[in-house]
Amino acid sequence: MTLLCPRCFSNKGLQQRLVEIRPNFPDDRCTFHPNLKGIPVKAVAEIIDEVFRNNYSLGRYNSFYDEQDGEDLQGVLYGLTGADLDGVVSAIADQLIEDDPYWAPDGEDPFYSSEVAYQRTYDAFNGHSYLWDEFCQSIVHGQRFFNSKAKELLFKIFDRVHLQRDLQRANPVYAIQPGSEQATVYRVRNVGDPEARKQIREDIPANMGPPPSRLRRPGRMNPSGIGALYAGFDLETCIAEMRPTVGDVIVSAQFDIIEPLWVLDTTRFSGGFKEPNLFSKDHIRRTAQWRFMQRFMVEIARPISRNDEHLDYIPTQAVAEYLLNHHDFHVNGSKHRIEAIIYRSAQRPEGKNIVILGEACAIEAMPVQAKAKTTSYGEPFDGLLSSLPRFRSPSIAPRMRFKDGSVGDHKVQSATFHSVPHEEYYHGDDEDAPF
Repeated sequence: MTLLCPRCFSNKGLQQRLVEIRPNFPDDRCTFHPNLKGIPVKAVAEIIDEVFRNNYSLGRYNSFYDEQDGEDLQGVLYGLTGADLDGVVSAIADQLIEDDPYWAPDGEDPFYSSEVAYQRTYDAFNGHSYLWDEFCQSIVHGQRFFNSKAKELLFKIFDRVHLQRDLQRANPVYAIQPGSEQATVYRVRNVGDPEARKQIREDIPANMGPPPSRLRRPGRMNPSGIGALYAGFDLETCIAEMRPTVGDVIVSAQFDIIEPLWVLDTTRFSGGFKEPNLFSKDHIRRTAQWRFMQRFMVEIARPISRNDEHLDYIPTQAVAEYLLNHHDFHVNGSKHRIEAIIYRSAQRPEGKNIVILGEACAIEAMPVQAKAKTTSYGEPFDGLLSSLPRFRSPSIAPRMRFKDGSVGDHKVQSATFHSVPHEEYYHGDDEDAPF
């Protein structure tokens, strides 16, 4: 019986898997490294089999050359495992062929063979997209409220998303800190009436912040009546998202985030992905989640027509509610929830938007002057009282504050449009997704 050890392979992930299972076997010596404890080749092949099937499929038939595209079995095993000895690769290949569970009487063909070629496939990483399709079907056309199945599906989709990393090792889930570059956001309103603009300036938080409960219309990330504040990180993006016409007058204001705000930044999924080692136990889940988040990034950023049915809003509205109210995650020992989502602007591709959810969009009220009242203490004391600012008492602690002096009026003088050939548009389910 052939016995193998971690030193037979240079792939770090496979080495780690073998180190983990080696204590489960008798103290026999490796066939190729007699000074080290070995593991039966059958046990090693079982680990390799799962990874091989998840990442490779039979090559496509090339009619021009009358052969399959791809690499033969042993060639794939060399690259997959990092083995550098012919005997190691031959032993694994023979074991995979011997253990192949096909059933010839039913006309099945073997998956493993020395006479076929294999190509890399990404089919195993579509699991999260299938979960999303199932979730959308359930929440839109199934049970809308008290849907435990939908909640379970969302848990599987977003589980440990805060642990993802891009090529620069940046997290997609992080806290915007007060005073940082991202801590200032812009809000705009299209207001043609000069008198209405004057009224807005009298109370910016009330008129430029989230509307009262009864006036909250449904949006991409919030249903009717639920608080959400949509903003941008620059003025040009905010105005573009309004889709104004030439001649419109836009009122803008800036708001500062004054308490840490935990966000899911979907734009961080647009770049490359540092794929985990193929033998990592978390490889399939992490890669499938990354691919799905690239799709979700496009889903929440796509333009919304004013004529769109509200059914189109339901899946992303449910996601926002789940992330805010049910998705717990831990960073440095503390529990948090996602309070805002950053997404690419559909109207200005270089711009970014943010939707701040629930109580996190509460804005500090502006000070109001108290009216003087006559008292027995005399006019000087009355004057002092009247000069002190008084604040409206919000029901929840404010997380944002109006940036004094930031209000501005802007008249739209022109609009520009840019187009690209349709076939260049990237779809999240393409096999050539950029990792």
